[in-house]
Amino acid sequence: MGFVIKKMKIKPLMLDGLDGYQFEELIAKIMKKKGFEKIRVTSKSHDVGKDIIMEDSKGNIILVECKHQNFVGRPVIQKLQGAMNHEEDRHSNKEVKGIIVTSGKFSKESQTYNKQIRQEIELIDGRKLNRLCKELNLIILNGKVQILTNDSFRNISAKDAIDLANKGFSKIYWGRMHNPKIKTNLEFNPACYIKYNVNFNTYTSVGCIDEYSDSGIIITDGLSGEELDEDTTEFFFSGRIDTEKIKEKDENKKISFEFTENDTEEQAIDFIIKEHSHNVNYMGDNNVTYTKNCIPKRRDIDIKQFVPVYLPVWTNEIDIMKMHYTQEFYVKGSKQLYLNDELRKCKICEREKDEYEDMSICPECGRIVCPSHVKIDYLDKETPICTIHAKSFNLWIQNKYFAKKENLKEYKKQWESMNFFQKLFEDKIAFGLCIGGAFIILLILISLFS
Repeated sequence: MGFVIKKMKIKPLMLDGLDGYQFEELIAKIMKKKGFEKIRVTSKSHDVGKDIIMEDSKGNIILVECKHQNFVGRPVIQKLQGAMNHEEDRHSNKEVKGIIVTSGKFSKESQTYNKQIRQEIELIDGRKLNRLCKELNLIILNGKVQILTNDSFRNISAKDAIDLANKGFSKIYWGRMHNPKIKTNLEFNPACYIKYNVNFNTYTSVGCIDEYSDSGIIITDGLSGEELDEDTTEFFFSGRIDTEKIKEKDENKKISFEFTENDTEEQAIDFIIKEHSHNVNYMGDNNVTYTKNCIPKRRDIDIKQFVPVYLPVWTNEIDIMKMHYTQEFYVKGSKQLYLNDELRKCKICEREKDEYEDMSICPECGRIVCPSHVKIDYLDKETPICTIHAKSFNLWIQNKYFAKKENLKEYKKQWESMNFFQKLFEDKIAFGLCIGGAFIILLILISLFS
């Protein structure tokens, strides 16, 4: 991929294999990038001297004639003149301008004629089209716009990413007693923000049964082409969207877009068609109720905005004693969305907790465990130990757990020095059973002598 892009930078406009209509679609896309609005490619057989109709920011009408050929002569300009005159008659309150775009050259005769006429017609030949693509930062290979961008959501530094790991780790019970080794890595995942309008009417033999108009946004993954999951979309694209340029030292961390802009739009249009297809009930001429599946066509969908952008994703690799942990999270300015955070996942049962404070770390092996798999040293009342490495001592029924061998030895001595009643009180389960048994006997005696 890197080699191809390097080659494309030398020649940003490659139109091999395009037919005339595909060339028109490409020019329409370039004009949209240039800032023109309400762009419509006319029917193949009824363009009447204009292939594209659009408007500038002031609402003026622009007619575009596209010629994917080596030379363009005077007749093409005269044909566009006629179309402009016709449009001026229809829209007397608007200024009408013309553009002729060719992948080749204009003949000297056509250029001379264009200077003589009063109407404003801009001539864009292959060289000028190539310069325009450079200005718009477009790379076009075989007529398809390649997705290239250096824009990313606001990112953080490697130090910030490590600080996040340390901050979370310090909240884990007994975490402050350890010094984890942390390595961090940054990647930029590609995504596309697509804003669209859809407008269409559905007709049957009884006439128009449905008028439909809607708009929406689709966010697609730049690798799979599929829609981004709801959590990622909500995280990045709800509220204010702040972007920045990726630093030069980090450009090698960008993951290239897998699809061209054309292909991505086509996939998005498929999603839009499915999303906006709907059933309508209507009454036929015979007073029978029918159901019609109303499906928008591609021409009913207008892509208003296509914005490629990178999503910064950090990976922290954390080593604590014998254990290894991974954190993976998206970044949007000072906010994070964790895709994976093993600092909140029990190393024994794999259950994940919402808060770091719910977890404890074993000082013997470095396991981070949930409350179900941690014991607190019975003697010092503070040192945690995972259930795998907890040292147990069986009383009569109850077990006591220790994190340190010396505490276990000390407690054994204390146990041996206790009398019967002290041991009974120390074994809370045995003591509870004795109290319960005594209470039951008392109730039996009361019932016998009452």
